[in-house]
Amino acid sequence: SRKPRDYKSAFGSIAKNMRSMFLHAYQSLLWNKVASHRIETGGSAEVKLGDLVLVGDNPLGKGGSGTSGLKGKSVKLIDENDLKEGKYNITDVVLPLAGSKIRYPGGSAGDLFDELLKKDGISKAAFAQIGKIDREIALGGDYRKLICKPSDVTWTSLQYKDPLEPLLQTDLMKVNGIDIAATTLSDDGATAITDEDTLFGMVIGFSLPPSSYATIALRELTKRPTSSDYQSKL
Repeated sequence: SRKPRDYKSAFGSIAKNMRSMFLHAYQSLLWNKVASHRIETGGSAEVKLGDLVLVGDNPLGKGGSGTSGLKGKSVKLIDENDLKEGKYNITDVVLPLAGSKIRYPGGSAGDLFDELLKKDGISKAAFAQIGKIDREIALGGDYRKLICKPSDVTWTSLQYKDPLEPLLQTDLMKVNGIDIAATTLSDDGATAITDEDTLFGMVIGFSLPPSSYATIALRELTKRPTSSDYQSKL
């Protein structure tokens, strides 16, 4: 290369969606580290002084973004009066995806954002500079719930023999009129048949808001790792 240290041009030669992915990955890395810290130091049951809570999230027809996005969202920093009044609960607490248009939490969570950015040689002001350098990858930021509860939760207990057989009827099975071989268990387990070959499973259904992941919800439900190494040994 004629300019081996021209990092800006090198980064600019990458497709826009890939450039954005690098930045979004860094936002998520910061968020994950601060979220873990908030749970470790403040628990997962109560709102704490200095937390950010989401007080407004307008739908698409009322000025919101419709899915994930900062537009239409407003937050509040929890103070002593809020704690006394008990207006908010843990599912109202949010943490920001770092950007130029968001508000940061107070307390040790806010301090950790500064520490992590400083360790990487940048500051909060850097996110505003990104937009000036390249508008296509400007980062305004966003907010994500620290804890969200699934809705529309359903579950069915099943027993079956073959570990490779489907526990849900696929579209192809429906077209061909093939039912699943697994047997539905009653809630009290009275219909269960126990022998060496019997396997037990559960089909779970639920809904999550945008930017929430079913794999993480199942990890919290089962208390089992989601790593490929662990899953491959099941």
